[in-house]
This record gives sequence, structure tokens and C-alpha cells, in this order.
Amino acid sequence: MNDISNEKISALQDIILEHANQQKEALASDARREAEQWLSKEMAKLERDTDAVLADAKSRSEDIYRRQILAAEREKNTEALRLQNRLLGEALKKFQDGLVRLRDRADYDRILAGLALEAAKALSREPGILKLKLASLDAALGDTAADLVNAKLGQDRIIFDREPAPIIGGVWVTSEDGKRQINADWQSRTQETADTIADRLLPLL
Repeated sequence: MNDISNEKISALQDIILEHANQQKEALASDARREAEQWLSKEMAKLERDTDAVLADAKSRSEDIYRRQILAAEREKNTEALRLQNRLLGEALKKFQDGLVRLRDRADYDRILAGLALEAAKALSREPGILKLKLASLDAALGDTAADLVNAKLGQDRIIFDREPAPIIGGVWVTSEDGKRQINADWQSRTQETADTIADRLLPLL
């Protein structure tokens, strides 16, 4: 009786152990499968995150590069404008200095008279006597310049106003009532020719 019971108990233990081993293998297999699935999902997620980070880094890099290019282009354009303005300023200064040096010429009185004659013709419809104004340095030539203009016009149309004009050379001619004035001084002539000088200068840069 005891032998039979022991055999049954032993057989039952073997069955339980075998079942336990099967359960253990099933659990291990499930655990491996779940681990592989989790690892696969995590790797896919990591790959997506990596791609997103790389795409963002690439976008930021391209954006920074574009900004650097634009900044460099703006700096280049700004520098070009600074150079153009400086050269234009120097050219205008040389042009004006050249006009001022006309004072050294023997026929400077005729140059002033020519300017005044041009201004007088522009004011030909103005009633009364026209007034010629010069820089203080040119005051000694005022009467001569006025006489030359009147001789060209064939009438006493212009007189020399001894009050000096705030100019460095050239002439001002005003109507008798002072409402109209023609500025043919060196500063005005320099400004008038600025566009012409710029048009000739800029293509050379």
C-alpha cells in the first residue's frame, strides 16, 4: 500500500515538475517575446526621435546658414554703399574745389558775368532791376560783372548788391522785390551735378 502511494506521489511530482517546467518555458518565451516587442518599439521610437532631432538640427543649421548669408550680403551691400558715398563725396569735394580755384583765373570776372547773365535771362520776366550778389572775396569784381551783363543785354538791367552772399563763389541774382532768386553759386552747382557725377562714378565701382 505504501509502495503504491509512493509511486503515485512520485508520478504526481514528476507531472507537477514537468508542468512547472512547461510553464516556466512558456513564461520565459512570453517574457522574451514581450522584451523583444518592447525593445523593437523602443528602438523604433528612438529612431523616430533621432530622425526628428536630426531634422530639427538640419533645419536650424540651414536657418543659421541663411541668416549668415543674408547678414553677409547686407554687410557687403552696406559696405558698398559706404564706399560709394565716400567716393561720391570725395568727387563732389574735388569738383567744388575746382570751381573755387576758378578765382585764380584772369577771366574770373567774365565767368561770374556769364553766370549772372544766365540767371538774368531766367528772370527776364521779373519787373524792375535785378540784384547781383557775390561772395565777400569776389566783391571787387561785382561792378565789372554787372557792367558786362548789362552790355550783353543792351540795357541797365542788373546792379551789384554790395551785401555779400553766404557763398564760397559764383553768383546769386534776385528780383527787385526779393521774391525770386537764382542761385548759381558753387555749392548749388555742385549739388546740381551730384546726380551726373554719381551716374558716371557708380558704373566704375
